[in-house]
Amino acid sequence: MKNKTLLIITLMSIFLLSACMDAHSLCIPGEIQHRERSNPFPTLEDQTPASQQVEIKGKMLNFDQVISGQLCNNHLEGTVYVGCDIEIYEWENTSNFLDQCNFTVAPNTIIYVASHNNSAYYKGCESCHMSDQ
Repeated sequence: MKNKTLLIITLMSIFLLSACMDAHSLCIPGEIQHRERSNPFPTLEDQTPASQQVEIKGKMLNFDQVISGQLCNNHLEGTVYVGCDIEIYEWENTSNFLDQCNFTVAPNTIIYVASHNNSAYYKGCESCHMSDQ
């Protein structure tokens, strides 16, 4: 019984520790653009999302939003795909590119990220891409 409990705790620890680790990127190097923080992103006024389909692991999935261009002052809601053709703030040491952004994610949003091998994320982006503020 103790061995089973230890195994479960170990597996859960590995899962939690790997949550913020980089997955294999589907993006070509240089495809994601980086912006200096001294050149702030503009506020996005009209963010009327358009539904689109994207192929994920051989299946066409429907997305409420497909993000391209700036990834900073966005509000994500529903099922969202973040492609490779994005622009984010540059960073050093920690991938905190959402710092200084007005970035929000609605509850129950599912975010698929091309730069993370099209992995689905259910708890937003803040835990890995924002500093503790």
